[in-house]
Amino acid sequence: MSKKEYSNKCFSPNWIEVDLSELEDNQEKLVKKEASLESKKRKDLNTLLKELEEIKMNIENAAEKQRRLANLMGFYFGELAH
Repeated sequence: MSKKEYSNKCFSPNWIEVDLSELEDNQEKLVKKEASLESKKRKDLNTLLKELEEIKMNIENAAEKQRRLANLMGFYFGELAH
């Protein structure tokens, strides 16, 4: 678009008008959201260790349940075989 066309307000059919205040508001919201996500991602060492311990306990509980189930299944099938 030439300066003359712009001065005469001769815009092309695919011209898009942008509201700068809306664009700035969206930019601010995006920055706040990114800051919030960043703060959620960063946890202190104690929190991470607690979460890791909790995961470890869940794994141990699942393994114990699996062992008990295997013992029960062995007992059940062993009894039926005799």
